Amino acid sequence: MKKYLKKVLFFLVFFSFFSLSAAEKPEDFQFVKKVTDGTLNYSTFELSITGNGIPETNVTNLNSARITAEKAAAANARLKTVKILSSLVLSGKITVKAYFDGKNQPDFVERLVNAADFKEVTYERFYSNSSVDVTYKVDVSGYIRKIAEAAGEGVLPAEEKAETASDESAKTKSVLLINVKKIEPALLISVVDEKGEKIYDISVAGSGRKSPSSVFFAKKKATYLLEKAGLSGETISVNAFKITESKIVIKNSDAEKIRAEIKKECFSEGRIVIVSAE
Repeated sequence: MKKYLKKVLFFLVFFSFFSLSAAEKPEDFQFVKKVTDGTLNYSTFELSITGNGIPETNVTNLNSARITAEKAAAANARLKTVKILSSLVLSGKITVKAYFDGKNQPDFVERLVNAADFKEVTYERFYSNSSVDVTYKVDVSGYIRKIAEAAGEGVLPAEEKAETASDESAKTKSVLLINVKKIEPALLISVVDEKGEKIYDISVAGSGRKSPSSVFFAKKKATYLLEKAGLSGETISVNAFKITESKIVIKNSDAEKIRAEIKKECFSEGRIVIVSAE
């Protein structure tokens, strides 16, 4: 009997350990892309960036050398952040840099990025010559929101599609999930039906939207992001028919379903989540 109980106890402990080790983690569902010397999380809009620094040449003691090297690393991380944000795609093939260069505002992003935001250090490595690599976690959501707001009107089509008349009280869904196989993220994603009629873009939501950009991005499933971003309410899920650069096309039947079931707050607050199977 004791031998049997020991076996049962062993299997209980084993399966408990296996279940915990295989438990889903929030980061498993975050849409993260590699950038130069770091990663950009499109689910949380956090940037992980490594800056490199060397000490000033006239410093004589080790402590001062490290301090000046760390300051140089922070400055380097800031410059890299400016370049990364400038390289992001707004819509189609238009990058942030190209858009603001065309508006004679080449320093728009540089003026946004504040050195004071580089304060959360996640990794630091010192070398024998007193140089240092410092990895920072930076919340870039505010930068992205300002970029998207400034560029939205100039990039997206000006014409507005007239709303289809429907009984608003009969609508029950307030979050739209669009499932895609793979997508390259852009700050100004738009959604249209097969006829090219607009369903959603950032101009519909405006500055009151939940996402800093035009949409949220999730990987595999959106449960974690819905909770973190406070996207409460019933969801409606549709599949992308095709993707043309930063324009997502859905079937006409799904578009009609959205118009019939989605509440106005879904669009006015930008409660749109792109769920990538990648």
